[in-house]
Amino acid sequence: MGNNEFYNLDPSLQATRDHVLFDNGTHKVVYLGTQGIGEGDVEVNSYLIIDQDRGCLIDPGGYKIFPKVISNISKHIDPKRIDYLFMCHQDPDVAGSLPLWRKVSTAKVVVHWLWMRFLPHFGFENVDQFSHPLPDEGDSLPLGGCTLQFIPSHFLHSPGQFSVYDRVSRFLFTGDIGIALMDQPMLIVDSFERHVSSMRTVHERLMSSSNAIKLWLNKVRHLDIEAILPQHGAIMIRSDVPKFFAFLESLRCGTDLM
Repeated sequence: MGNNEFYNLDPSLQATRDHVLFDNGTHKVVYLGTQGIGEGDVEVNSYLIIDQDRGCLIDPGGYKIFPKVISNISKHIDPKRIDYLFMCHQDPDVAGSLPLWRKVSTAKVVVHWLWMRFLPHFGFENVDQFSHPLPDEGDSLPLGGCTLQFIPSHFLHSPGQFSVYDRVSRFLFTGDIGIALMDQPMLIVDSFERHVSSMRTVHERLMSSSNAIKLWLNKVRHLDIEAILPQHGAIMIRSDVPKFFAFLESLRCGTDLM
């Protein structure tokens, strides 16, 4: 169980503003206030992990949100001290801003090896120099004085998607797992029972199969998870984690429904 004084996971937090979600003095996790920027756009939750003044940007987001993302990052760290730009998968809502990051940062793009060949389309000429390909089985990378764990979540929905586990904050960043279509921006789930209706249809469509879900659940069940932070939708706190896993375990989706 985490030390509550380090966490800021109140359901009243506004999704249209940036918030420090965890801070123990040397390690910080920041939500970058990326919901609600464009009406009708695909909403993206971008996050920043900082340890000992080194940063990892989780899902940089599209071209349109870049100014807000880099402005909010600059409140906490010099953008040049970001070591990694993590893409949970290849979609433009995740990484459409990479050409802009390429101009201001030498951070390495961390992405599944399958999507390495896409990087030249984002303006990367020396791909090997500015990237870290993730192997199928996952990987770990140092950040400051800590280590981030990259956990395979293939076919949920991308064939090369990864989750990230931060052992210090005990946050699990899940990409499209936990995705929700919400009427209004919301950062922290206030009622899991109500939130399920926002998740069910989009999970049935985007998750490839119940088998792929079960393989991922087997990889993450043993983790000590304080919160699940998806790339879309809202953050689920510790008490919601077993409910979310139960929802996924009973879900029929993708090829199950064909």
